[in-house]
Amino acid sequence: MTWYADNKREFPWRKETPEPFVTLVSEVMLQQTQTSRVAEKLPLFLEKFPTIQRLATATNSEVIRAWQGMGYNSRALRLRDCARSIVDKYDGEIPSTKHELLELIGIGNYTASALLAFCFKQNVAVVDVNIRRVYSRIASKMTTTSMLLPVKEIDELAEKIFPRGESSMWHQAVMDIGSSFCTARKPKCKECPLGSVCLSSGEMVDVPPVKRSEPSRYGVPRRIWRGELSSCYVRHMVLYQFRKLQIICLVLLRLPMIPIGFIHLLFNWKKRGYVLFI
Repeated sequence: MTWYADNKREFPWRKETPEPFVTLVSEVMLQQTQTSRVAEKLPLFLEKFPTIQRLATATNSEVIRAWQGMGYNSRALRLRDCARSIVDKYDGEIPSTKHELLELIGIGNYTASALLAFCFKQNVAVVDVNIRRVYSRIASKMTTTSMLLPVKEIDELAEKIFPRGESSMWHQAVMDIGSSFCTARKPKCKECPLGSVCLSSGEMVDVPPVKRSEPSRYGVPRRIWRGELSSCYVRHMVLYQFRKLQIICLVLLRLPMIPIGFIHLLFNWKKRGYVLFI
């Protein structure tokens, strides 16, 4: 705690008593985006949507444009839908109980716990990837950097270890240690403020984490298939509508039919070295 008071990192969402709406937005952004990028993007997003009421009224295109550059646009739409639920059910006030938070769209256990600890100063354990890594290494001797304790053991430890009344500061301090010293690869054990009490300090062999294989079909990632099929569907519907227009031109207006091959030329495109035809 003393170390954190002197060395804490400064971010737009870190305040003594942060605004729940700002914390909600920042936590959703941080789920799959680097901290430095979120620090740049959060003020711009809040400039566009300064209140939860304004976000709740946003259209899909407005939200996605404001989210541009963050990736995983579905997060932005779920955040907007969450804001709508809060406005409808709680008159725009973010609820302060875990049960109510977990009922909201897009809010999981971590985000709910973070809101309760950071904004409402409740004695709640918060566990993210950094905290899980730190707890694993200080509680048990890890021989490689990829080793972690089971989730159940981490959750039990997390409930016992943090000082009551200091949940917010404690968990943010552990997060900073995890991101600055107790990193997933090449941890800085000699510089870590927890080195004297860590069972794994200086004992771990650096091993890259095992990457999960991406779901694929015939060797091609499913996300690529989804994109190609969506594109083909759109082009099919355009051609279908064009054929109906041809019939109208022929039967009602007695205009000459445009060769369908001309439309094919418009929608042929090259992709990965081959040409797709509809």
